This record gives sequence, C-alpha cells and structure tokens, in this order.
Amino acid sequence: MDARHISPMRRRLKTIATILVGIAVLAAGAALWFRPTVLRVAAGPVGSSDVRVIVSYLQALQRERSDIRFRLILTEGPAESAVRVESGKADLAVVRSDVAMPAKASTVAILRREAAFFVTKPGSEIKEIGDLRGKSVANMRSTPANDHILTQVLEHYDLSAQDVTRLSGSPADLHQAIADGRLDALFFVAPISEQVARRAIQSFPRIDGRSAGLLPVAEAEALLADHPQFDTVEIVRGAFGANPVMPESALTTLAVTHRLVADNNLSEAVVGELTRLLVTLRPQIVRDTPAVNQLDLPSTEDKAARLPNHPGAVAFIDGETKTFFERYGDYIYMGIFGISLLGSALAALVSNWSRRADPVPSTVLMSDLVEEIERVRQAEHLATLDLIEDEAEETLARLLRAATRKGGDSGEVAAVALLVSEFRHTLARRREQLQKAQPEAQPRAVTMLPRGSAGV
Repeated sequence: MDARHISPMRRRLKTIATILVGIAVLAAGAALWFRPTVLRVAAGPVGSSDVRVIVSYLQALQRERSDIRFRLILTEGPAESAVRVESGKADLAVVRSDVAMPAKASTVAILRREAAFFVTKPGSEIKEIGDLRGKSVANMRSTPANDHILTQVLEHYDLSAQDVTRLSGSPADLHQAIADGRLDALFFVAPISEQVARRAIQSFPRIDGRSAGLLPVAEAEALLADHPQFDTVEIVRGAFGANPVMPESALTTLAVTHRLVADNNLSEAVVGELTRLLVTLRPQIVRDTPAVNQLDLPSTEDKAARLPNHPGAVAFIDGETKTFFERYGDYIYMGIFGISLLGSALAALVSNWSRRADPVPSTVLMSDLVEEIERVRQAEHLATLDLIEDEAEETLARLLRAATRKGGDSGEVAAVALLVSEFRHTLARRREQLQKAQPEAQPRAVTMLPRGSAGV
C-alpha cells in the first residue's frame, strides 16, 4: 500500500502520542503540586534547647507526612543563624531577640523566654538593683550576650564599672566565692522552668535559717522603651521552690526571647500552615522534649511592633487564615472557564478536522478503487481475495467521506455508489468462481478384467 493509505494511521499515532504527552505533563504537575514544602531551618549550637526543639518538630512533621518538612542547618548559635536567613541560605532560623535580629525575617513563634534576674545571698541588705553599688556580682551563665545584658541593666540604674565589682570564673570558682563571702549576688539569664536558677539559689548556704533572695529587674518596662529587643516575663510565686516559697509573690522581670523567624519572602499560606503545625504537633512531642512547653505565639495587638511578626503567623493567630478555595478560588474559576473555552475550541477543531481528515481527492480514491477491482479479477486464491477486501475497506471509507464532504454533488455521489457496488459484485463473482474451480477429491472406480477375457 502507498503513503496515502498509511497517513490516517500516522495521524492516529500522533494523536495518541499527544494524549500521552499531555497525561505525562499533568502527572508531573500534580507531583510538583503535592510535593511537600521543605524549609531550611538554621539553629544552633549543637545540643542546645533550640536544636532539640527543631529536631523534635522535624521528626514529627516527617512522621505525620505533613505538607511542610524541615531540613536542619546546624550553626554555632543564634548570631550565625540570623546571618543564614538574612543571606537567603535558610528559610527559617532560631534567633535570640537581643543578638543580631535579621532585617529580612519576621517572627513566627517564640520558642522560649529567658528571664534576667539577680539572686542575692541570705540576709543581704540588697533590696533593689540600686543597692548593688559597692557590691560584687557574677554572671552565672557568662556569654558575650548575657554580659551585655548585665551591663545595660546596671547602666539603667546608673551603676558604672567602678560602682560594681564583677567577678568571673567557672561555676566551681563562683561557688567558692560564695562560700568565702566574696560574692554578693549572681546574675542569671535563664528560662524559669529550668533547674539552673533553683540550683543557683540553693548554692547559697542558709544563714540563720534564711535563704537566698530573688531580685528582679523591676523597671523592665522602662528598659523596653530604649531596647525593643527585650521582653518581659512573670516569675510566678513558688517558681523556684515551695520550702521556702521562692519568690513569695509573683514578680515581673526583664527577658530575652528565642524566636523562630521566617524569611519575609515566604508566602503567607506556607507560614500560616507552619504556625498551625507548631501548635497542633506540640502535644505529640512534649513528652520527649519538655522544652516545647515553652513555645508561645507572639502578640498581634501591636501592629507597629519593632520586632515584627510574619503576616502568615498573624493570619493564623487572628483566625484570618484563608482556606484553599479562598486563596485559589479565583484561579480555579478562571481555570474552569479557560478549560471550558479550550474544550469548545478543541471540539470545533476536531469537528473541522474530521471533515477534513482525508486530504486525498475523491477522484484519486476512485482510481485506487478501480485498481482494487482489477486486482480482484486477477486474484487466483480465496486468501488473496480476503486480503484485498480487508485492504479496500479503508479506501472505501475514505472515498465515502470524500464524496460526501461539505455536502458533495449528486453526480459524484452516484458515481462513487456505482463504483462501490461494482467492487462488491466483482468481489462476490470472483469468490464464487474460485470456489467452483476448486478440485473435488472424488474416488474413481477401476474395473480389473481377467487375462484373455477380451476374446470372449
């Protein structure tokens, strides 16, 4: 058969290939759409409470097959984590509010608050921070950041380096200084729930039945006006012990916050879903990671907060998180409208294509059919006739479509009908001839005469 008989098959193969390509594209698009969003989280140092919390959430997100997943980037501490998110090398970071807060990221959640307070030796006459003039103070958890807080607190009370003796050393050295009576107060920056403050209070031996005292930064609110990186926290009655009760009444003191911040370029939908997951997954991981209990959501009352909150977190906290249809409803409707238009256009194209599916003129197809009639007349076997009939079916169908395309004229239609009828009759006559011409396998009778019987 020539190329004219093969072209419809090629068109069908192209159509099938196009459909398969479309299905593959849709499958790839669906895979991308439903693939979890992986967020890079910078946190450190290794072994810190911040890292333990992030690892717990990382495992919970994987276990629950959530739409959001974490990839941990370990750092030396909050300062490096802030640099990572600021430079675009991380999507999220755990930072400390008084250490290099990134300008290109906003708060999602507060992982914990660390209170700043003093512990005074038993029987001390130090009743307020101003009474530290001429006294000795040591920073129990001495780091550059904590030392800076102590300096700012003392300066707020007009206490210079000459007014207060600041001791330093290992915990063992400080305990010895306490025992020797050379240390009047310890300064702490620590979560209230941790045991470090209780152990520090207990490190002062009782004098005449009296225990160490607790001295908060009472003017914390005033410090916030000039230092927005700080926060306040309440130390509830009995937080550091019940026998004796320490403190005897609730106290408000200065605090710093460890915050999970998100790149401002992260979408509101992603951060809103992340905030929801932080809250809903907390009960599952608190047993193994008690520090998760300290997680809190930021206040959204101050819309002009100097430590801004991410819009996605604000939307979740205020109950204004958009549903899937609220976020993508317009796109869905436009998509449906577009698909409807596309479907109509495709239907029109298919209809037009079906009318023009065979570009071969009817005269050429009629010539082909005449050749087929001649092949029928010359066929010597019934199997050949069957093969010719099968091959001619496609030509017959194309010829009828060509003759009736756009209405056709009556003369052409009559000629085609006559030619088709001729093909059918010729095929039938030739088949009948070949069937009759088949040899009949009938046995012939043979008579055997005795020798010499011819003369009888």
